[in-house]
Amino acid sequence: MLILSLQRRIQGWLLLTLELLLASSSGFSATVSPLYSRGYTVIPEPQQVKLAAEDFQFNHDGWHLELGSSVQPKDVAVESLMEDLASRFQVRVSTLRKGGTSARSIRLAITSGSVSVGKAADRDKDKLAEQAYQMVLAADGISITANAAPGLFYGVQTLLQLIKSRDGEFWLPKGAIVDWPDLQLREIYWDDAHHLDHLDVLKRAIRQAAFFKINGFALKLEGHFEYKSAPALVEPYALTPAQYQELTDYGLRYYVQLIPFLDGPAHIAFILILLSF
Repeated sequence: MLILSLQRRIQGWLLLTLELLLASSSGFSATVSPLYSRGYTVIPEPQQVKLAAEDFQFNHDGWHLELGSSVQPKDVAVESLMEDLASRFQVRVSTLRKGGTSARSIRLAITSGSVSVGKAADRDKDKLAEQAYQMVLAADGISITANAAPGLFYGVQTLLQLIKSRDGEFWLPKGAIVDWPDLQLREIYWDDAHHLDHLDVLKRAIRQAAFFKINGFALKLEGHFEYKSAPALVEPYALTPAQYQELTDYGLRYYVQLIPFLDGPAHIAFILILLSF
């Protein structure tokens, strides 16, 4: 009888779940974003999107990079664009010389006050504005304009996410995007408590986080830090302070803050484990 009762309860839960899914699916089409409905995926979804009826080919050559006066060739947004276009899509973009012209150009610019921030959960609009950007996509040119350097970098990440492959060609949608974050700090939690990733692995994780506009990387340390005042708590393969500084500097280049996560007094059982060896 107990087994039968449990089976009926499980069946009831499954039926309730199915009903909820069916009820929500009726309104799903109304909530699908303009980009997703056209086969494009951007994470997180941009705040404002206006698309034309057609897409255009983003060919393997013929595009040039045009930099505004406030954007330097060594800027991380520029390097990210050129490196990722080459590695992800085998598209190589040459930098347009000053005074030159190009039929198809990607223009990156920083102009203070060029992008307004709309509705957001975070009340500090000035901080959000630093991460805001606007993008115009057309067959003869693409422009990304931001209020500050972080916004330009995030605009580039959106462009890289937008490029899709179809019928052996790369495509982009015609239209315009205006975007800003809902929160100024967006964290990811990386649990290194029961293993220890190498420095290069942590760098790749930070770079991937930045690709999705995550700007806080909470790293759980436990015994993976060389505590000078408590050497007994340090694991043999713990990273050095210099290595953590290197990781911090690497993250900051991509606008990701490395946040050390240390357990509070109620969660320090690992100390007893370490001392038992």
